[in-house]
Amino acid sequence: MFKKFVSVVLFLVGLSFASPQDLIGKKFVDFYGKDESGKVVKASDYVGKGKPAVIVYWAIGDVDTYKVLPKINQLYKKYKDKVIFIAPLLSVSNPKEVKEAKKFIPIDIPVWLAGSDSIKGYSIEKVDVPYLVFIDKNGNIVDIMTTARDIKKIEENIKKLL
Repeated sequence: MFKKFVSVVLFLVGLSFASPQDLIGKKFVDFYGKDESGKVVKASDYVGKGKPAVIVYWAIGDVDTYKVLPKINQLYKKYKDKVIFIAPLLSVSNPKEVKEAKKFIPIDIPVWLAGSDSIKGYSIEKVDVPYLVFIDKNGNIVDIMTTARDIKKIEENIKKLL
C-alpha cells in the first residue's frame, strides 16, 4: 500500500513540473472563462469542432505583450475565417479593465477572462506571455510558443494548421 501511495505522489509531482512542450500531440486542455459581455464560455464549445484554433494568452500590463498583440491581431484579421482565435486574459480582471486595455492595444480577437484552470492546465507563468497554443481541427495541440514575439514563426504555425 505504501509503495502505491509513493507512486501516486511521484506521478502527481511529475505532472506539476510538466513542460508546456509535453502537451504537444495531446488533446487541448479545456477551460472556462467569461467573454467580454460577462457570459461564461467554455473553450470546448469552440475548439476541436472541425476548425483549427489559436489560443493567445496574455496579461494586462506586460509591455512586450502590448507590442506583439497588435501584430497577432493582424494575423487574426487575415485568418479569422479559417482559424478560431481566443485571447484569454490571465490576470484577475473584469470587462471594464479589458475595455481600458483595448484603448492601448488594438485587439479584435475575442478576449476571455480566463481562470486558474487554464493557467494550471498549460503550466503558464506570467513571464511566458504572450503564450500561444496552436490546435488542429481535431482539438490536438500542434505547437506551443511561450513568450511569443516572432510574428513570422507565429504565422508559419497558423499556416501549418490549415
